[in-house]
Amino acid sequence: MSEPKKPRKGKKARRDEATTSAGGKAPAVKAPAPRDETTSEAPAGTSAGTKLGALVGLVAAMVLAVLVNVVAARHYERFDLTKGGLYTLSPATEQTLAALGEPIRVDVLLPAGDPLTLSIRHLLEAYRSETTRLEVHFTDPDRHAAEFLAVQRKYDERVVDGRVVTEAAIVITRGDRVQFIAPRDLVEVEDENDVRARPRLEQALTAAIRAVVSTDRPKICFTTGHDEKSIETGGSGLAPLRERLEKNGHEVATIEARESAEDKDEARAPYAGCRVVVVAGPGQRFSEAATKKLEAFVEQGGNVLVAAGPVPDQGDQRYLDLGLDPLLDRFGIALSRDFVFETDARLRAVRGYGETFLPIAKPHPITEGLIRAEQQGLGAVMTVASSLQKTGKGAAAVSPLLETSEDAFGMVDFFTWAKNPSEPAPNDADHKGPLTVAFAAESPKRPGAERGARAVVIGSASPMMGENWQSDELRGTAIFVESAIAWLASAPAPLDIPNKPAFTAGLRMSEGSLASIFRYVVVFIPLAAVLTGIAVHLRRRATERRGTRKEKERAPE
Repeated sequence: MSEPKKPRKGKKARRDEATTSAGGKAPAVKAPAPRDETTSEAPAGTSAGTKLGALVGLVAAMVLAVLVNVVAARHYERFDLTKGGLYTLSPATEQTLAALGEPIRVDVLLPAGDPLTLSIRHLLEAYRSETTRLEVHFTDPDRHAAEFLAVQRKYDERVVDGRVVTEAAIVITRGDRVQFIAPRDLVEVEDENDVRARPRLEQALTAAIRAVVSTDRPKICFTTGHDEKSIETGGSGLAPLRERLEKNGHEVATIEARESAEDKDEARAPYAGCRVVVVAGPGQRFSEAATKKLEAFVEQGGNVLVAAGPVPDQGDQRYLDLGLDPLLDRFGIALSRDFVFETDARLRAVRGYGETFLPIAKPHPITEGLIRAEQQGLGAVMTVASSLQKTGKGAAAVSPLLETSEDAFGMVDFFTWAKNPSEPAPNDADHKGPLTVAFAAESPKRPGAERGARAVVIGSASPMMGENWQSDELRGTAIFVESAIAWLASAPAPLDIPNKPAFTAGLRMSEGSLASIFRYVVVFIPLAAVLTGIAVHLRRRATERRGTRKEKERAPE
């Protein structure tokens, strides 16, 4: 008889057996709970509180975003990361823009591809962040020729400071006042051999804005006829000072100080119309009549700046009497007959005997800019000076502007020392420091006048020299002189914008350098490439030969 077949086991039974055989214990199976047919499970919905919280959070986020934008708009801030702060505005520019009372239009007439266009655009953005009264328009002559011609025709008949609109890169206007800025005003070539250039964008733009805003052009008159410094020459001359004054909105003229038949009957002649008369470094004596002309000018409210150092006579025996004592005496100031030596090592020049030194600025409206410059290490520099003294005469209020240290002294018997110079030392007859080398004075107010006559007296001619406007290291001296003239003329503070770092604007190629480049490009570089290719080819062939030789050696015979 055949055995009865066993019932076939399901998969679950086989798994249970395997588990039992492996672990010796059958798994416990939990029976499912009986389902209640009367209830059904529904997914939980979002509560009203959760929805309301999300809505409140969304509204709060929107309100916060609006508030952040409002605060950012009210406290707009730009960050200048360029080398030397090319787009960081100076305090002078910020003050000029803050004082704008009427809209100023700026037309930039440069092609979009011009290297200066992008810099001007960034700088004008900085200007517009300081004021809302600046209307800036860029006109590309290449892309918008019709608009460019329309701007040119608008100012076609205007000549400003000898310039016409065809020379202008930027035109700045306010009402009927116009200023043209030429490309040469925007960049100053510093080194022609290396094509080094110094950007002067801010200086040109701010000076032009000031020119169209100001309606007052004070006349600054320089005396001539007594071997004074000339306003037509640079270096030791006054040409750079004249240019600075003209850019700051002053009218500059020269006046023959000698008496002539035409003006001897006029009370103020020849200084009628002058706001300030400058006597810069005279080398000859003023006659009594010439000095009286200056006194009459001061008597009627005129202002004078006298910069006169020690002048030896023809025999180098004593100092020359310049004949200006009666004029200075009106302001209670006297020019001493001495020669100042600064012996403080911190203030004197390394070279020389101390005749070149850094005077200490005293608080006064004239020296505010100089004191700020001193904090940056740019003090005033004075060379070959005489000390000044108060006489106590007159009713003028006299204030010191520049002083030496206590270690300085004024040598009285200079010419004896000069015959056999050595390290100078004071004696009992010399004037002991501190010595004043610059004074400011103001006479009492005259009836019907806004103020009295003013005077600035400097015991040296060196601060007036053009070198002070041509060297960054002497910028403090230039600031002092410009501030003194502005105070005398009751004009705005001078435009003091530090120079930006110079950069290489191009590459100068000589015939020799062009020939050298030609040899490198046409001969040496191709020859080097050919030789390199030959070397690589020979190396590969040698490698292939060695590989073939090794294969032959390994092959069975």
